[in-house]
Amino acid sequence: MTRVIEVKDLVKEFNGKRVLNGITFHVRRGEIFGLLGPNGAGKTTTIRILLGLLKPTSGRVLVLGGSLAEDEKLRRRVGVVLESNGLFPKLSVFENLEFYAKLYGLKSKMERKRRIKELLEIMNLYDVKDIKVGYLSKGMKRKLAIARALIHQPEVLFLDEPTSGLDPKAQVTVGGLITRLIREENVTILYTSHDLNEVQKLCSRVAILVRGRILALDTISNMLGRYSKPIVEVHFSSDVESSKAYSWLKTASYILECKRNGKVITLVLDGCISKLLRDIAKMNANVEKVRSIEKSLEEIYLEIIGRVDRS
Repeated sequence: MTRVIEVKDLVKEFNGKRVLNGITFHVRRGEIFGLLGPNGAGKTTTIRILLGLLKPTSGRVLVLGGSLAEDEKLRRRVGVVLESNGLFPKLSVFENLEFYAKLYGLKSKMERKRRIKELLEIMNLYDVKDIKVGYLSKGMKRKLAIARALIHQPEVLFLDEPTSGLDPKAQVTVGGLITRLIREENVTILYTSHDLNEVQKLCSRVAILVRGRILALDTISNMLGRYSKPIVEVHFSSDVESSKAYSWLKTASYILECKRNGKVITLVLDGCISKLLRDIAKMNANVEKVRSIEKSLEEIYLEIIGRVDRS
C-alpha cells in the first residue's frame, strides 16, 4: 500500500531544546492515522514540519512523495485544520468558503456553489450561511473550519484537534464525515485528538508521542492485545460464595490482581481465562456469570504515559 506521509528520524530543536527526538512513522493511502500524546509532546510541531511551516533540525518528511514547503502544486492537494480556524470574522459563512474555493482553483461558479452547499448541509451550517463568522459560536466556527479544509476535495487531510469545542452531536457528525471521506474519496488523514474514545472509533493505527519520542506505534487492535492483561469479572450467587472463592483466588500465582465487591470478584490475569474457569469449576462455586472486560485505548494510553511520569 502506498505511503502518503513519511517521517524518518525527525529531530526538531528550539533554542537548543530538543522537542522531537528522532521520530519515525508513515501513513498509508486511505488510512486514518492517530498521532496521540499529552500537551507539549510534539504533535503540532510534527504537523507544522510536515506542512512546511517549520524547518526540521534533521531528518526527512515527505507528503505525497515531496515537500510541501517547496511544492505549491502539492500543497493544493492537502487540507488542514489546526488550532486556528483560518476564518475571516467579517465575512459571512458562505463568503469564507467562496474565498477558499477560489483560492484552491475551483474556477466554475456553479461548481463552487454546489460544493459549498454540500459541505454546509453536511455540517448543519446551511441555515447560517449569510451570517458573519464573528457572530458564530465556537462549535460552529470549528465545523466551518473543517468545511474550509475540505472545499477542494483534498487527497490528504491534517486534522489537529478537529472536534475541539464541538457538542456531542456535532462530534458524531464530524466522525461520520471522516469515515465517509475514507470510504468514498480515499482521503488519507493524520489525526490528533485528546478524545481517545473518538480515536479508537476512527483510527486504524496510532502512535503515542511523549516528550518528543514515539513510545508505541501499532494498530489499535494489536496495541490493545499487547498492553492489556486479561480482565475478568466473576459474578457469584451470594456474598458468602464470593467470599469463599476470594480467599482462594487471591493466592493463585497467575492472578495479578484480585478485588471483591459483594458478589462480584474482578481479576487481572497473567494467563488465559480457561485456566481460571477450570479452577472455579474445581471449587464447586455457584457462579452466575463470567464476563471478560477489554481495556480501552484511553486506559492503555494513560498506562504508557504513567510509566514515563514515574521514570
